[in-house]
Formats: sequence, C-alpha cells, structure tokens
Amino acid sequence: MDTLRIAMRDASLVYSMLLLTSFWKESECRGGGDTQPRFSSSLPTYFPVSCQLQGADSSFFLREAGQEVMRNGSLQTRTEPFFLHQPEAGAVPLPSVNCSYGNLTAEAPVPLELLQGSPRLLGSSPTHITLNWKVRAHVVSRRVGSARPLVQVLFYLAGRRWDEAAPLPEQLPCVRVIAVREPSEASPSASCRLNEVGGGVGICVARLELPAGWFTPSPGRKRLPDTALTGVELYYSVQPLEGESEECPGIKEQWRGQSGAVGDMRSAGPVGLVVGPARPRGERLRLDDNVEILVPPSPIRLGQMVGFGISMSSVSSLEQFTLRALFKQGVNFVSVKPSNVASAWEIKQETLPGSPSLSVFCQRKASSTGERLEGSFYEVMQVEFEMDNIINLQSTQTIQWQIEYPSTGTQAEAVSHLYISQRDIQGIVPLAEDTEIVNTAILTGRRVAVPVKVVTVEWDGTVREVDDTVGCTSTDEDVVKVSPGCDTVLVNGKEMRGRQSLMVNFTYLYLSTQLELTVWVPRLPLQMDVSDTELSQVKGWRVPIFSNKRPTRDSEDDEDDERKGKGCTLQYQYALVRVLTHFVAEPAAPGGELVYMLGMDWQADITDLVLDYLKVEDPRIARLLEGRVLMGKDLGITTIQVHT
Repeated sequence: MDTLRIAMRDASLVYSMLLLTSFWKESECRGGGDTQPRFSSSLPTYFPVSCQLQGADSSFFLREAGQEVMRNGSLQTRTEPFFLHQPEAGAVPLPSVNCSYGNLTAEAPVPLELLQGSPRLLGSSPTHITLNWKVRAHVVSRRVGSARPLVQVLFYLAGRRWDEAAPLPEQLPCVRVIAVREPSEASPSASCRLNEVGGGVGICVARLELPAGWFTPSPGRKRLPDTALTGVELYYSVQPLEGESEECPGIKEQWRGQSGAVGDMRSAGPVGLVVGPARPRGERLRLDDNVEILVPPSPIRLGQMVGFGISMSSVSSLEQFTLRALFKQGVNFVSVKPSNVASAWEIKQETLPGSPSLSVFCQRKASSTGERLEGSFYEVMQVEFEMDNIINLQSTQTIQWQIEYPSTGTQAEAVSHLYISQRDIQGIVPLAEDTEIVNTAILTGRRVAVPVKVVTVEWDGTVREVDDTVGCTSTDEDVVKVSPGCDTVLVNGKEMRGRQSLMVNFTYLYLSTQLELTVWVPRLPLQMDVSDTELSQVKGWRVPIFSNKRPTRDSEDDEDDERKGKGCTLQYQYALVRVLTHFVAEPAAPGGELVYMLGMDWQADITDLVLDYLKVEDPRIARLLEGRVLMGKDLGITTIQVHT
C-alpha cells in the first residue's frame, strides 16, 4: 500500500492529505432530488467538464505548472492539453476527444494535421498518424577495411504499429547519410528510400563508399597501426521526395562542413577504419592454464578448409599430453601440421578413416627440457579440417576438444563453434516497433510489450528476416526485460527505474549487435491534486436519505424518523481528484540529472490508470464518485490513498 504525496494549495508535498468537513446547523431540507455535483475549489470558478481521449492505447491529459488558472478561469471555455503516445491498433477512426457534463456530451475528432510529426515523414495527403514516427539508423558494421571500403547503414521507421495499414510506397521518404572525417574536407554521401519489406517495416540500406585516401596516414607521418587511423562520424537526415518523382533527390555535390557543424542532421555514430580486410579475428578458446586453441573466424563456406592453432603456455613445464577432437558428420579431419617454433615436441596422430574423432599424442623432447620461449603462448601445431560441400549442411558445427595429462590423469575440455554460411552476411540489426517505452505497468500491473525482429544485412544490401533461434539479454533487467523467444522487449511492473540509451544484446550465429531503447517510468511518489481539501456543508441545503429498507404499513419507526427529521442529510461540497506524475529516465551517462519525457513543467494525469486503487481511508467521512470526484459525507478527517 502506498500513501500518495499530495499537492496542497501552497504546492508543498506531504505524505497524506487532510479532508475537513464543517458542520452547519440547518433543519430544513431543500432540493431533495438534485444530485448534480457542487464543486468546491480554491481556484477561480471554472467549467467542470469531464473529458476523455478516445481511440488511443496510450495517452494522458496534462497539467502545465502555473497555467491552470490562466487556461481555465471561465465558465464558458475549458482547455485540456494532452499527450498522445500510441493510437489504437488496427484500422480505427482518428482519435477523438469526448467531453461530458451531467447528461450533456460532445465529441470531436482530433484534426489529422495535428497528428503529423515534424518533420513530416510522408508525402502529400498523408492518411496516417505520424506523430511519433521516427527514422532510426543502425550502422551494420563499425569496422571498415581498405579491402572493402564500404559503409552500410540500415534505416527503419520506429513508432509505427506493425499491425496497421502500411503507407503507400510513394509516400515514404528518403534518407541521406554522410561520412565526416575532417570538417574542412569534402565528405562522401549516399541516400536510400524507405520501403515496405520484412513484415511491414519501412527500411532501406544506404551504401556509402569511402575514399581510398582515408585508409593511409597523412603525408609526413610514420605508418601507424590500423587502430590509429582517423575514424569517421556518420550523420543522416530525412529528405522529402521532390514532386512526383519516385527516386531520392540527387546528390549534386559532396557535403562540406564548417567548424564541425552538421546542421540539423542526427548522428549515426562512429566507424573505425583499418588497413586490409575488416574480418574479425579468431576466438581464443582456453582449455586450461596450459593449452589454448585459436578458433578460425566465421563465417565458413561450404568446402572450405580451416585450421585450429594449438598453443602451449611458455611457462608450462608439461612433458606430455594427449589432445582429442570429437566432431560430427559434415566436418572432415585433414591433417596435423607441427609448428616450426615447436620443434621441441614430438607429435603423433591417431585416427581412422571416416571416424568422427582424432587423437594427438605430444611428448616434449629430452634435449629441449628447460627451454623457454618468449611470449605468453607459443604455437605447437595446426589441426586442419574441411567442411562438406553439401547444401543441407547444418549452419552450426561444433568440435569438442579434450586434453588429458597421463602423468596426473587430469582432464579438461571445451567446445568450439563453426558457423557455415554461403551468404555474405555483414551484420544483424534488431528492429523494434518503437524505441521508447512508457512503463505504465508500475501503476497498473499490466505489462507493456514492444515487438522486435532481427534481420540480416548482406554485402549487396539485401535484408532478410531471421527465422532461426536468436539469443538476447537485457543489460539491466531492473529497467527492461526480453521475452524467451527474443521477439519482445517488455516491462511487467517489477521494474522501478527508467533509462535513456539502454542496450539490449542480440546474437545470431557468430554475429552480435545491440538495440538501443529509452524507458520512461512514473516518478514516485505520485502527486495527488484535489481542488479543495476542506469540504464544507452547503448552507441551507439538505438532501433526502434513500433507504434500502422496504416500507411497512403504519410503521411507528417511519413516523418517528419523519418527526425527528432524519429523512434528510447534510449536503457537502464536492472536489475534483487527479493523480499526477512526471515520466522520467536516468541519463545515459551515469551521475547526471533525471531526464523528463515532457519537460519539468508538464505533469501527466494518470488518474484513469489508478482508478481501481484509489481509496478513501474512512468512507464514513467522504467517498469517491467514479474515482475522480470526492464527496463529503460527514464531519471528520480522512486521507486518500492508492493501494497497489
């Protein structure tokens, strides 16, 4: 149970709110049948109309600090700002505002032009709500080599419901990306146009070729290692289509910056440059403190031969060991090649033709005892295998390695993975329906989920959705979680923190990447706003008591009640109740101040989300009508709380 902090008239916060009712002596009963609420407020008189936003899955009316009196100080007009986060799914009419007062009601649709994002993402005559649509960028590979000096950036629409009707192809915009190394030099650029592929997600891949001169050191400098090459920064902007053309606007000249300014372009992040191929290095697999295995990098082609480097620690005093390799159908043993550096070892192999296992016996030569080599490890031998050249070969092959020391009888083992692919996959990209999550599950207990899918990007720009098993983990489950099938990121109410730029890790085969999310949470404690905390009796006003007892003929009790005047009760004032909060997130950099989703001046009215949990501590003193109206009943003091 949480007791809400209440905003009193002086805007100070306290842990509970006192509701006071005053007693006025009056014996006459008036206006017996009138049940219309009479509101009490410390604010000027205003039109107490009740409004709701229809056609939205996630939306909030707002209160701006210091503007309540300015906007609503009249009985003729009422102003209600609101925030539309997510329209209803499917083909539904435009969101509308429905307002009622007593038995009067009115409804009007929200004009479509107010529901369009800025800048406008669709072409002329849009028929979609693009208010929260965003173009997101994902660099396919953060390392680019001089052998293939090409940067690929995947762009996609976020914030649009995947189950709603797709925009017309001619309405989708283009995206331009530039690579900046030095602000004073010309920067290459490329563009692509979003299109509907991959299950209704508007995506495209821009392929940007870098100048060859960017992969060589500047004149007069010594040759630097690959990691010391000057990297580049990528920026992008959304471009509307020109006229009736279905092609992206032509790039007339290379972009030139001034003093590092890139105008209103958004950053897509850095890219590192290396000399030669940007192929990933092989994995080092440790069997134990003595032996490690250098696994060849993936992907591996059908029919390709690969070698595993077996290395020994230079400080090891081992005299002999036996290495075994167990493999499955599709992997064929080829040979064992002793290393030239490891002439101190005698190596013998044992295998049977067609056998899925290999044994290698290694004995240190007597003449080499006591020799030590420089470096932490030195290579003893290369074990070579060849992949079968059959189409239906499993995409993941494993080799189990075992090492045994005859002198002690101890063993150790490890498993290496080889990933087979005929396609030239450059990377994987996770696509989320939206990259911002408003965690209302903390308030309602109902989870909020965002669909996610993973696609591969090939060298030629082809995009394919991944149908196989994908791995995923959240870097902070106190902020957001992922489903077991990695097809959803979600919050279920157990999280208590929000964060900007939170990363969710995704892996597929030998590839890995991250999805960047922002999660907003309601700031606790919540704030309750009551139009008046002192509910007095309306002087000269009483209302009849409607009893549930069935009347009896000639009842003496009824005559006694009428004589004592107990058929009427005091009429107390009403007050409007609102529960407010800010939606906040921790900044990406640790130690910074909280970030407000709508700014510090705007609070979201979350009363509808907590209606079922709003309670009056003593219902004899006051009670809630439909969760939003507080009605005084008797003399006393009580509190309003939220029970969760």
